[in-house]
Formats: sequence, structure tokens, C-alpha cells
Amino acid sequence: MDLKSYEQVKFDLAEIIRSGELIAVDQVKDPNKKWQAEQPWRELLTRLAEDRFTVVVAGRFNRGKSSLMNAILGMDRLPTGVIPLTSVITSVRYGTSERVLLDYYGSGLRGEAKLEELPQLVTEKGNPGNVQRIRVAEIQLPAEILRRGFYFVDTPGLGSAIFENSQTTEQFIPEIDVLILVTSYESPLTEDEIRFLRQASHSVRAVFVVVNKHDTANPQTRQEVLDYVANTARGVLDGRTVKPFSVSARDGLAAKQANDMEALKASGVLVFEEELIRFLTTERSRLFLSATFDRVSNTLTSLPEAEGERLAAELRKLREQSDAESESTVSSAVVRQPQRARLDARGVTPCEMCRGVLHQLLDFFRQYQYDLATRPETQEEHARNGGFCPLHTWHYEQVASPRGVCTAYPRLLKHTAESLREIAANGSMKLDASPLMHPSCPACTVRWNTEDRLVRLIVQKVEKNPESTEAFSLCLLHLQLVLAHVDDESVSRRLVLREAAVLERTAEDMQRYAIKHDALRRHLVSQEENDAPLLGLQLLTGHRSVNAVFTIREI
Repeated sequence: MDLKSYEQVKFDLAEIIRSGELIAVDQVKDPNKKWQAEQPWRELLTRLAEDRFTVVVAGRFNRGKSSLMNAILGMDRLPTGVIPLTSVITSVRYGTSERVLLDYYGSGLRGEAKLEELPQLVTEKGNPGNVQRIRVAEIQLPAEILRRGFYFVDTPGLGSAIFENSQTTEQFIPEIDVLILVTSYESPLTEDEIRFLRQASHSVRAVFVVVNKHDTANPQTRQEVLDYVANTARGVLDGRTVKPFSVSARDGLAAKQANDMEALKASGVLVFEEELIRFLTTERSRLFLSATFDRVSNTLTSLPEAEGERLAAELRKLREQSDAESESTVSSAVVRQPQRARLDARGVTPCEMCRGVLHQLLDFFRQYQYDLATRPETQEEHARNGGFCPLHTWHYEQVASPRGVCTAYPRLLKHTAESLREIAANGSMKLDASPLMHPSCPACTVRWNTEDRLVRLIVQKVEKNPESTEAFSLCLLHLQLVLAHVDDESVSRRLVLREAAVLERTAEDMQRYAIKHDALRRHLVSQEENDAPLLGLQLLTGHRSVNAVFTIREI
């Protein structure tokens, strides 16, 4: 089971829990007691909302702990150096924008800082001995691996001359789900690291040992060091086999930033990252899902028999599917995978063309509303053409003043009154065929001309560089316009796959938002999840100020 499938199981579980909650609450007639019926279901949703993988990175200073985290994230954001740097616990989780939140000892208030200020907060130089009393510095980054629940923790170096640094790291052991112990080829597995490994082995679920800086050692030395680390770790962990990973975190980060897959493989970071994700999405997720399935099953027994059995059957089916996927060992090379577009963590934005049209319309209305209010010739032309369409009439009202409307619109109203008298005199009382109902809207002309121009620009851009399709989003209506002008079938396919990925990603953000909202954990909602409701509707229909459609009901 990969991270995406694991999260989908959680979404499906949330649907079953919500259905159970509705049934349970409906059974309670006293409004003052409904909250009691909600409580067990709310607790189940809270477990789903707060689920995260706590991955702690530990080791002596100057081993490359922060460098390894930077390499996994693909972002050079954590401070690195050759002296004891990290003086406080530094956690890294997903955020739509980059920022730092600060928890202090003895205080319930949270501070906030800019990422560039981080060295003054978490390093020994900027915050010696943690005199600022920072308990945890939480870094939020838009890295894709963090988006699906990874929660990395960078700890102060072991064996530092500053006693508080080692003590802080050791006190964090009970909160560890998975430990990554980083050593290096210079002096592998020192006494401090062995002691910490022995302490942690009694409480953590899994241990990974990484030997960093393999770019400084020849192949023979690498093998000797890896054998030594494996044998030593096995002795410390009471016979448990540990396969050490040989990496160059520095080279891995450079390879990710350059999008060089061969260099990334050579750095060893890719192999380690794949194994870490495999473990977290099979072993750890299996334990979490198993416990959650059991809790949901037990809670369903409180429902009336018929409804409870129906939901229990859905739960059993979902559990069977989840177990089958977790235990599947079929190679991904054998199974044909659906085509997908790659999205980075900032890949979903509102429709590029809707934004362009709105910008042009705003510029148009700024000038046109002034001309309407001050120029009789513009007022006369506006009246003769029937004014704006209904949508753009209200756009105009938003930018014009009441006085401006009163000077701009009398001619149109009087012109319309004369037309109505002519209709009455002719004996036809129907307006649907009259120009009154189909104005020659100047704002619509601006919209159509802007769309034509943007379509040409986008088509030229994507046909010249097909990879540029990953740099923007389109609503379905504007995607259809662009596809009608693209001649290259491969480019059209990339655009369609990109749209599918954007819609799917936004749907996931909606589902995360719903779970956190229902669990009363709104503080966990990211900006992307908060924007997802409106963005999802815009992706399907376009911006309401661009693509609104008015229809006249037939009589």
C-alpha cells in the first residue's frame, strides 16, 4: 500500500464513521443529549485527523542529520554546518507556505518567525544553551512528502560539548515512532550513538541506521564500515538485523534540485527514501489501520441492528481491500499503472485563463464606468446597444458609485421604456426575441478577446515546451478551449492528465478538510485545504465572475 492508497482508506473510513454518527444522533430525541451520541464518533474522526508518522532524526553533531532531511525534502531549508548547530527540537511538517511556529517552555502561546530567522532560534550560535526557552520550533514547508502525513523531527546532536543538547534529544525518545540514526564514515557508531540506540530500542517501532558522507570513502572502505555498523547495531538491538544505508546527503540534495535521477540513485538517498516510505506505508500504517478498524467496528455495535450491520458489512469489505493491498507483493513493473501527471506541492492554482480574464475585465470597468458617468456619447452608445449582460451589469455595480449609476443609466432606462411602448403598440407582448433581452455587452467582448489571446499564448507555450503544462491550471471550460487549438496529441494528453491530477489532488484536500473540521481539529487545516472548497468548484465551472450562465425559463 502506498501513501496515496493509505490515505484513501482513511477517507473511506471517515465516510463510514459519518454515516454511523448520523444514525446514532438521529436515535436521540432530546436535543440536549445529542452531543453524547456524537462523542464516540467524533473521537474516531479525531484519530484520523491527528494521524501522522513521527520520524526522528538523531546522531552526533556534524553527521549530516539536517543535510539528510534537506535531501529527503528536496529543499535546502534546515541550517547545516560543522559545529553543533541544532540546540532545540526542530520539527518539520506540511504547510502551504514556508513559516516557523515556536512553542515555549512554560507558555501556551505560540510565536511565529520567518524561515530566514531559523538560525537565530535553533542553532547553538543564535540560541546558546536554548536561553530563549524554545521547546519546539515547527517548520512548515510545501514539500510533497510532508503533505501525506510525514512529520520529521531534527534533534540536537548527541555527544555535544553542550550537555543540554544531548539531554534534550534523549528526553524526546518516548515520542518517537521511527528512529533514523545518522552516523558517518569518519567515525561510525560512536559510544554516544550506541548508548542512545540502546535507550531508544525499547520504545521505538523501527530503527534505520544511515551512514552519511559515502562520497568521502572508497568502495572497500564503505563495505568495511557497513559491515561494522550492521554487526554493532545487531548486538545493541538484541539480535535484530539492521541493514545500514550508505548515502551522501549533500549529493542527494543537489541531485533532487537538479532533477538528476542517476545522481540521486548514486547518492544512496533514493534507496533509503524508498525503504523508509515502504516501511511507513506498510508496517506502521497497518498497525494504525488495524486498531482504527477495530474501534470503528466496536462503535458500530451501538447502532440499531439493521443500520449497524449494513455499515459493518461496508467496514469488512473496506478492511479486506486494505489488507489485500497491504499484503500484495506484485511488482509495479508487472501491473499496468494508470497514467498520471506529476504535481509538486504547490501545483494547484486557480484557472490561469479565469485570472487573466478577471484582470482584463477589472481594467476595462475602471475606465468604462468613468466614461459612462461623464461622457454623454458613451451613455448614448451604451443605451443603443442595450447595456451590459446581467452578469456584467452587477460587475459594473460593484465598481461604480451610486452617483455614477445615476448619471450613467437614465438614458438606457428611457431607451428601454421607449422600446417597451413600441412592443405594446405592435401587439406582441413577448420579450424573448427582442434586442432588449440580448444586449451587445462590451464587457463580454473584452472577455472573448482576452480568452482568444490567452488561448493562443498558452497553445504556443505548451507546444514549444510540453513540460510547461505542469506550471498552470485550467478550469474544465477553458481546458476545452485550449484543447480545441492544440494540434499535438501528446501535448493534449499531458494537459488532460494534468487536469485529472489537479482535480484529484483538490478532492483529497477537500476530504482532509472535512475530516479535520468534523474532528474539531481546524488548527491542523493547511491553507490548501482551507481553499479547496472554492477551488474545487472553480476548477469544474470556472470563476463565477467569468463563466456564470443565465438561462431564461421557457413559458
